[in-house]
Parts: sequence; structure tokens; C-alpha cells
Amino acid sequence: MTDTTPASSVANQNGEGQLKGSTKASRQRFKPQLSCTFCRNRKLKCDRNLPCENCVKRNQATTCTYVHATVREKAPQISKSSSGNSGSRDVHTQIRHLEEMVVSLMNQTTKTKPVPRIDHVTPESSPDQGMQASEGSSDGEQVALSGTGLGDTAESFGRITMDDDQANYVGSAHWAAILDNIACLKDQLGANSTPQEEKSVPETPVSPDLLVGSVRPATRAEILAAIPARSVVNVITNAFFDTPDMGSTLIHVPTFKKEYERFWANPDETPIMWIGLLFSIMCLSTGFQVMAGMSPFSSAETALRDPADTVKIFREKTIQCLVLDNYTEPGPYTVETLFLYYISEHFRSADAQFGVWMVFGLMVKAAMRLGFHRDASHYSKISVFRGEMQRRMWVSILHMDLITSLQVGLPRMIREGTYDTKSPRNILDTDFDENTKVLPPSRPYSEFTSIGYSNSKHRITAVFGQIVDQANSTYPISYSEVMALDKKLHETYQQAEDPIKITSIDDLFIGTPTTRLRKFSVDLTFQKARCILHRKFFVTSKTTASYPYPYSMKTCVEASMRILQSQILMNRETGVGHPLDGHKWKTSSLLTNDFLLAAMLICLYIGNSIGDNPPNQGALQTGIQIKWTQEEMVNALQGSYEIWEERSVISKEALKAAKALKGMLAKVRAQVPVMGKSANVMQSVPVPVVPQESPQSTTPSSKFLS
Repeated sequence: MTDTTPASSVANQNGEGQLKGSTKASRQRFKPQLSCTFCRNRKLKCDRNLPCENCVKRNQATTCTYVHATVREKAPQISKSSSGNSGSRDVHTQIRHLEEMVVSLMNQTTKTKPVPRIDHVTPESSPDQGMQASEGSSDGEQVALSGTGLGDTAESFGRITMDDDQANYVGSAHWAAILDNIACLKDQLGANSTPQEEKSVPETPVSPDLLVGSVRPATRAEILAAIPARSVVNVITNAFFDTPDMGSTLIHVPTFKKEYERFWANPDETPIMWIGLLFSIMCLSTGFQVMAGMSPFSSAETALRDPADTVKIFREKTIQCLVLDNYTEPGPYTVETLFLYYISEHFRSADAQFGVWMVFGLMVKAAMRLGFHRDASHYSKISVFRGEMQRRMWVSILHMDLITSLQVGLPRMIREGTYDTKSPRNILDTDFDENTKVLPPSRPYSEFTSIGYSNSKHRITAVFGQIVDQANSTYPISYSEVMALDKKLHETYQQAEDPIKITSIDDLFIGTPTTRLRKFSVDLTFQKARCILHRKFFVTSKTTASYPYPYSMKTCVEASMRILQSQILMNRETGVGHPLDGHKWKTSSLLTNDFLLAAMLICLYIGNSIGDNPPNQGALQTGIQIKWTQEEMVNALQGSYEIWEERSVISKEALKAAKALKGMLAKVRAQVPVMGKSANVMQSVPVPVVPQESPQSTTPSSKFLS
């Protein structure tokens, strides 16, 4: 049949059809998806803010996106905190777009280097089983850290803040960077406190005097005139060498005794740098006694002098000796004097100071100029005695480099492959001297000397250094590499000598004060290394809101809890009237970063856990479970908070930590009431009788100065 429909009618029909289709499409366009992508996938009620409340609770704020962002921004939104600014949303949208581009480029880069994925690691912290899981992975997915999500990649870059147009960078493993990632605390930390609640930390000059030139130059005569009477110097110097593990790795005591006698016999002929070393010893010894709450002097000559002023005078004279002898052209005693001066500058402030780290850099370069980084066995002109003392000094430098770099949140100064200095032998000062031609064999580690303790700690520090290097690396690291380092770290710790190796927090109660402090130091190093190694993988998935790396989550939580337990225990045991009274300075500013790191990681875990839909820990698939309950974690944070609150009057870092912990404790208790009162996590541990220090447990008696 022939179609007789007029052309105009066909056109009209086609037009109507197009109009209907256009109207239908138009209706679809004006029905945008109003929930964010995360809430829509999880079937959660979205409050339609940017970011929404559900994403904020789960630390997903940076990836909270809307499919129809443009249409959504045109619609009026009512925010719980304040009315949104469309311009601000545009900026956030552009930032997210740029971040997605960066991640896309990184993913393309990592495809050129296959990396096996480990989503599931078998139970109870076995590195061997973790490596087996890595080798057995057959999913074919090639991912590095960037594969866990946009936010995780951004976090791995570290953190830069701008204060008064001045950039300040710290790495992703620094406690301040972790604090910024705890979404539920951002509003509270950003809120301004009322004047009645705001505490003020006194501003004190902490710039290193050696670098800023605040100490005037002095002549040899002026420096010698500032030395106290010999009877006073004897007391101060004896106190320094009687402090276990302080001068034993830096100074050969019998040799120092001879030099000390020659100095008093003829001060004008003594090298000015040796006099600087003497002043640095007196500065530290006096400072330690002041920090311990003891009177540094009892003689009539100095009884009326302010101990703090005495410390300042000794430090100034140390600087004047360094300048007078031109420390930029290092020679004998330069590195030792710079090392002790650096420690004295460090104790001037309760917080980490970048300028002090720069002083440490000067010392490292001076040591390298003198060849400390190359083993003395390569060079026949270096005596056996000098070579062994350089090994002792280099071990101390390596360990201090790790501690100070972590404090300021920057890569360490000495990297693997730039030195080959061997570990010193486990021998006493009395076993060798300047005339020794062949070193005696090492003593068995059953004779646990200060050098033996230093070597045991150095083995752990060597692995820790590799961990810190990968944490600061700009290249993605595979999870198989992380687990290989984890296995190496555990094996090294298991090789440590029994006197300093602990299996539970109860072991810190056993032994002499020196043994207990050594246990505390070694275990803290081990637990801190575990935290930093697994920090990058202590994340939640952006799509499933679960922990894709449950072993890393478990490791960070349990290591952090051990550190917080140790902090609370040592704070109590070093108090007045307790067994470790007088040793409080050993747990002060040098370890602040360690305690803050642990507290922030626990806050991060609890922050992820509170809410309507906490992340899945992966226990059903892997058998990995956290042995700590939320109540125990909250109690640990409460104990840590009380310590930081007490120190907040002298420390900006403590003030910030106290504010963060207070906010987290309030957040948790508002969500889920914790059963019982918050208590010290160590309160149930019995306190046994502590044995007295035996003569064999310390360095040989140094009361030879009379």
C-alpha cells in the first residue's frame, strides 16, 4: 500500500517525536544523583554536603564526589556548620580533578614495574606467612601504594603547611602529618579556643648559638678564667662518666684521665678543642642533674649560682672553644665536642628544633671529613686505638641521625652505601689504649658492657634505617618489599641479647635501673620501626571502606599500644620516689616524637572505627584480629593525654597533642560510652622489688679525678 501521509504531517510527527524525546531527556537531566558516590554505593543516607558526614566519619572527605556536581552546586544547600561557598566548591572540584590526574599518571608509571598485591596476610604477625602470601598471589593485579586510593597517595607525599608564608614540610610518617589525616578531629583542632581555655607556651630563644652568632668570640685567657676550681670540675666530670651509656661510646676514659691530668699541670699547652670538650662535658653533666631535680653543686664557690645560668655559661664556653679553634677545619676532639654540644642544644627546648638538626649536619660532615665513615682498617696511617674509637663514635652518630631526622620529619643525612665502618668490638676501655697494636677479641655478650648494648641496638638501627629510607622514598614500594623488611626486622630483634629483649610490658619492671632503661630503649626502637614500616599501608579502601592490608593495620595498632604503655610506665617510674628517679631526662624530648607517633596512630584507628559503619578489619578472611579492645585503647590515650597536658605549659607539641587527644576522647565517649572509669593501663601490673645497681652492670668506676 502506498503511503499517502502528507510530508508536512510526517515532519510534524517527527518533530513531535523529537520534542517528546527531548522533553524526556530533559527531565532525566534535571533529576541528578543527589547523593555522593560513596553513600549511593553503600546505600547510606547522604546529607548532600561536600564533603558529606558519612565520608568525613570514614576519613573519605577528600574523595567525596557527586556525579552531577555542576547541577548540584546550582541547587541551594544547607550545611550543618555554615552555608557553602560555590567558589570554594569549584576549587575543591578542580583540586580533586588534578589529584585524579596525578594518580592516573602514577598508576601508568607503576604498570611498567610489576608489583604483586597482598590483600590478605595470614594471622598473628608472621612475616614468613606474609611473604608466602606475596609469592602465592595470582590475581595478576599490579599495584603499589597508589593502588589503595587517591587519599592514600596524597598522604604518602608528606605534609606542607604555610605559616606566615613560610613552608614547613614533614614526611608522611611524622606524627603531625598523621594528625592532619584524622578527619573527625580537624574541626576541633581548627576551632579557636576561648581566651580562658587557651594556654600560652612561653617563647624562649632556641636558635643554636653556634649558628646564629649570639655568643661573642673569646680569647684563650678568657676561656680558661671561666673554668671552676678543680674540686668542682672533679665532681661534675665524675657525674658525667658515672652516667651509664653516656660517655662510654664517645670518650676513652683512661685516655681522658691522662689528658685531664696534663691539663691541670699545664693549661696553656692544652689544645683549645680539648678544653671545649671539657666544657661540653660539664654542660651536659650539670644539665642532667638539673633536669633530674638534683642540686648540681654543693661547694661554697657555686652554691649561690643559678644552675640554669651555670649550664648556659658552660655551653657558651664550649661554643667559644669551637670558634677559636675553627671547627670548620675539623681536627682532634672536634667531632666529640660538636656531638656533646649538639645534645646540650637539644635539651634547651622541649620541642624538636630544626636549627639544632642543622648543627647535627655540621657534625656529620666534620666526621666524614675526618674519615669516620670509612673503616680505619683501610688506612695504615690510622692507629688501632684511633680506628676503634672512630667506630664507636660512628655508631653513635648513625643512631642519633635516625632519631633527629624522625623528629623533624625529614630524610636522614647518612644513607646506606655511603659508609663501610664496622661495628666496634665488645671490649672495655681497660682492654686497649694508645699503644695497642692488635685489638683483643670481643668479649662474650654474656658480659653485657655498654659497647655490647650499643652494638645490639645498632643491629636493629641498621634495619630501621632501611625502613626510614623507604618511608621517605619518592618511588612506590611494593607490599612484598614491606614484608621482607618486616621479616628482617623481627629476625634482627630476636637475635638481641636476652638482658635487653622483652616479650611483654611486664619485663620493663625486671632488672637494675640501667638494664630497665636499656630494655625500654631497644623495645621502643623496635616498635617505632614497625609503626613507620607499615604506616603507608595503614589505610582504608576508598571503595569498600575496609582495611586492604589488615596485617599492617594490626602491626601499627599493637606497636603503638606498646609504645603508649611504655610512655605511661616510664613517666610513673621516673617520678620522685620511684626506682628510676633521676633518669627522667632519658625519656624526655629525645623521645617525644615516638610517643606522639603512637598516640596519633591509635587516634587514627579509633577515628576510623567510630560511626555507623566502621571499616572491616579483615578478620573473617585472614584471621587477623586486634587483641586490644576499644576501652583499653581509650584508657591508653587517657594516660598519654594526662602526660601531654602536664607538659603543655612548656611544649607547643605537647599542647597540640593534648588538644588532639582530648578531642578524640570526647568524640569516642560521645559515640560509645566506655565501661568503667578511665584508668592508667599499667595500674594492674604489680611492682616487684627492683635490684640495686651492681658494679658490673655499669661502666668501670670513673671516680679517679681528685
